Amino acid sequence: MRAQGWQGSDTEEVTCCLCEIPGTVLYRMPPLAVVRCPGCGLVYVSPRPSAAALQRLYDEPAYFEDGGVYGGRGRFNPAMALQRNWIAGRLQIVREAVPAPASLLEIGTGYGLFLSAARDLGYKTGGVELSRTAATHARDARGLDVYCGQLADAPDGDLADAVCFWDTLEHVPDPLVFLTEVRRRLAPDGTFALSVPYLSSLPARLLGRRWWTLKPEQHIWHFTPATLNTLAARAGLTITRVCLSPALRANLGRLDSLVAVGRARP
Repeated sequence: MRAQGWQGSDTEEVTCCLCEIPGTVLYRMPPLAVVRCPGCGLVYVSPRPSAAALQRLYDEPAYFEDGGVYGGRGRFNPAMALQRNWIAGRLQIVREAVPAPASLLEIGTGYGLFLSAARDLGYKTGGVELSRTAATHARDARGLDVYCGQLADAPDGDLADAVCFWDTLEHVPDPLVFLTEVRRRLAPDGTFALSVPYLSSLPARLLGRRWWTLKPEQHIWHFTPATLNTLAARAGLTITRVCLSPALRANLGRLDSLVAVGRARP
């Protein structure tokens, strides 16, 4: 399901989650548009796919299986070598801050590759995933405890020592609400870790509307290190480390992705 197949009824107008004002158009990609907030500079999609349209998109098995990088359902793909490196690198980041057997919550679990690897290392794991297809696979095939839905609707449990959300923040309806909920579920001395495409990367700046990660039908928020820091601070979080290098194992080969680590503000 691609943006060009949608009608106006599949879209909705939104404002900046920080400033609550409309954005100015950067790229028109009918029926969608990529806009920038004139107040804080945050870039987002408006009109964007409605919640119902996004749910249909994420429920399609092909969403995770196209390209193979997110694992599919057991199929071998050379791209999985990258995924294995990302998982190992991301787990190393978490282990340096919060060793097992700490509790770990992953938001956006997909088919459960990272979460099952964390469980194998001794972490007490739980997950949240919007895609019904992916959540079902993570539960049935991998035996993981995964809630299907938005983070705000997931049942409360014990505060997590680590909260991870890899390539997830760009998809959520409201990143400020999302990060505030992350803060609420994070232990006072806990760590959060994330990866996200970033708009100030060299590929994004050189390619503009042709940037392969723009994907306005999926990536409805676009960040820079500065806007990410602003969002985190407003949500009661502090980012303590940002890595842009594609040589970092957790970010291997990714020229337009950043990895960030942080903690809750007192």
